[in-house]
This record gives sequence, structure tokens and C-alpha cells, in this order.
Amino acid sequence: MPVDERFTIRGFRNGDEAQILHLFARSFHAPRSPEHFDWKYRQNPFGRERISVAFDSGGILAGHYAGYPVPFRDGRRDLLAHHVGDTMTQLSVRHVGRGPTSVLGRTALHFYANFCERQVAFNYGFNVANIQKFSLRFLRSDRVEPVTYRLLDAKALTPIFRRERWLRGYRLQIVQRTDREWDQFFERVAPAYGMLVRRDARYVQWRYLDCPDVQYIVIAIRKFLTLAGWMVFRIRDDRATIGDALFDPDLIDAPEVLLRHVIPQWPVARVDGWFPSRPAWFDIVLNDLGFTKQPEPQDLSLMCVPFVENHIVPRMRQAMYYTWGDSDLF
Repeated sequence: MPVDERFTIRGFRNGDEAQILHLFARSFHAPRSPEHFDWKYRQNPFGRERISVAFDSGGILAGHYAGYPVPFRDGRRDLLAHHVGDTMTQLSVRHVGRGPTSVLGRTALHFYANFCERQVAFNYGFNVANIQKFSLRFLRSDRVEPVTYRLLDAKALTPIFRRERWLRGYRLQIVQRTDREWDQFFERVAPAYGMLVRRDARYVQWRYLDCPDVQYIVIAIRKFLTLAGWMVFRIRDDRATIGDALFDPDLIDAPEVLLRHVIPQWPVARVDGWFPSRPAWFDIVLNDLGFTKQPEPQDLSLMCVPFVENHIVPRMRQAMYYTWGDSDLF
């Protein structure tokens, strides 16, 4: 099928954001603020303005495909990947072309050519079934695995009293800023996780603490003043969602202490999160706490498009640790 020449595909330019935000609101039935757009695409410390757009002959935005750079650690290697999200087209153009000649397909391939080839290890995202099918067929994507969703009855977490925490050497803190201690902690514990987002001070500060319009709760736990781990929460209705977590494998009781301190303070009925069965030691910790694996409510799967790292998909299946916060859905 020939390419429809009515549409121009190009990279993002200043001023495009007004139409992008309008199309986002129409496509996902939710507003996004200019401040959120700037945080996500202009203030990301790992790379900025990785956006491809399609305009019709009248200058109206018809399609959008974007990603934000995310640093990874795999063993001793540092890799750069894109989290791809906000893929969208005007409803009126979805009949134009087919597959790679569609507006979405052409916009995605422009993104690949200009921001991915020979530049990043891979693209990844967490997609619903209809986007999965399109990506598998036309955009060189692989399905890594269904998202591992975990659920816990909040009543299972009996409160822990201050005296017990102190006798066990634990102190907790609400975090406002990260510092070099977080870098040192990541370097210490990362080998126990295999492959994961590089959750160092700069990443945690940008991803959670600097996010302009989502109120994340970041809790650090220390044992005898040494950082033992941290978790990130959102409280929504009767649910506490764990969006991220990183712990020292030598202090496997720290997650229990943190959850027993934090969760009973909120009127929630359940605790949920995304955690694969990797690493095995953390899977055991979650199972012992009472988390059960459930079908992911939106039938999401982790998807990947390899670039520099041609064989990354088997490695992800073998070793990748991910959480809800590794997506843009948390």
C-alpha cells in the first residue's frame, strides 16, 4: 500500500506540545498538564525530546510516538533504553494506510530511525492487547512476558510498634531529596537483582520526587543508620499501590518492617504492585508476606524492541526486575 503523502512525519519542535496535550486528552480521556509534559520529555536527565509527530496537510496533529530515556544496569554494564508510551493517533486517520504505511506505523518508524538505531540498547513498554498485536506484526516488537501483578489483603499486615522496630534496629523516613547515599546503596545491592533500571539518586529524584502532578510517597528504611531499602507508594481509594522498591538482600526482614509500619496508617483494604518472580530471593520475601500472583487487570504485557542489544529479550526473560514505576502508568 503506498504512503499517503498528505501527512508529514518529523521530529518534535517547540510549540508542538499544545496539540500533543490536546490529542492526549482526547485519546486517553484524561488531561495532562504542560508541567508534566516538560518533566517527562524536557527535564529528563537521561535524554530529552525523543518525540516523533505526524501532521496532516492542514497542520493538525494526526499522530504521536514518543519515548523517554531510562538508564539500565545489567550485571556490570550500563545500558540506555527508551520507555515508549503515549502512542496515539486521531480517530479520523486510523483507516489511512495499513501497518507500516499507517500514520502510527510511519510515525513509529520515524522514531526508530531518528532516536533508536545505533543509539539505545532497546525500547520497552507495558502494552494492552491491541497495541501488542500491532507492535508484534509491524514494529519489530517481541512480547517478553505478561506483567506479574501481586495482591495482598491489607489486614495481613499487623502494625509494628516503635519499640519492636527500634529493638530490631530499624528507623523509617519520608524522603524529600536523594543524595550520594542512594548511589552507594544502588551499587551495593544491584548485583542481587540481575537486570534493572538504574535506581540511583538521580533517577529516583527525577522519577518520583520531581514529578509535578503525582503525589508519590517515598519511604526509606535504615538499620543502625545504614540504608536498608526503600519503597514508593500511591494511595488511591482503598488501595495502596507499591510503585517501586529496592532492598538489601542481606536484610530480608526490612520489607516486612516497612510495610507493617506504613500500610496500617492508611484506610486501605489491599496492597498491590508489579513484581516478577525475579530475583528469586525477593520473590520469596513477597510470598512470605502474603502477596499472591493475580492476572493483571488490563492484560498488560512487557514488550521490547531490540536495537543495539540484539539479544536482549531472552536476557529480560531470564533476569529483568521491574515494577509499576518502570512504566508511565504509575
